[in-house]
Amino acid sequence: TDMDESLELSGKWCDLLPSIPEGHNYLWHTRKGGGARLFGWRTRYWNFLLKLAKNKPSWTIPAQPGPATGPFHWRNRRLSIRELCRLQTIPDSLRVACSRTTAQKLIGNAVPSLLAEVFASAIRSELLNSPRIRGRPLTLSVSPRGSIPIATRVSVIPDKYLKLQGRHDDPPGAGLGRGAVRWRRTTKAA
Repeated sequence: TDMDESLELSGKWCDLLPSIPEGHNYLWHTRKGGGARLFGWRTRYWNFLLKLAKNKPSWTIPAQPGPATGPFHWRNRRLSIRELCRLQTIPDSLRVACSRTTAQKLIGNAVPSLLAEVFASAIRSELLNSPRIRGRPLTLSVSPRGSIPIATRVSVIPDKYLKLQGRHDDPPGAGLGRGAVRWRRTTKAA
């Protein structure tokens, strides 16, 4: 599946991703981030324009992502099916023979294989009185890859997003938004 899959981004926000540093999301472009003030603080889902960092663990893989839903690769592209599998410690020998949408749903909903192996080993030890042999690595354990490359530089914000710059209000807080206020009014009137 990986060989012919397109990893290019699409959608309204795809050209903004290169202006976000590794390990950050849209919050980079808020009053509390280091970028331009394009959005209000916490006005979007946490995985909106979320980018992986080479020196940090990955975030959760969504089972049903949209075009701006990360995590994205630090090279400003979608993750390949093989990369998604590796994040879940699914062995490279597994062949994924389905559409990208179905594959991502399966991978996003999966329990990481290494976690399953750790639980199975503990259950085997406790219930079957058959402990793991000390010093033997888990079958699915991942070995370190060596030194971490330096962070990729960010790009300038494309002109088409500059019109968003300005003051953006933060959400009012739990139960204080327009919908909550309207709901309280209608329930008091009833």
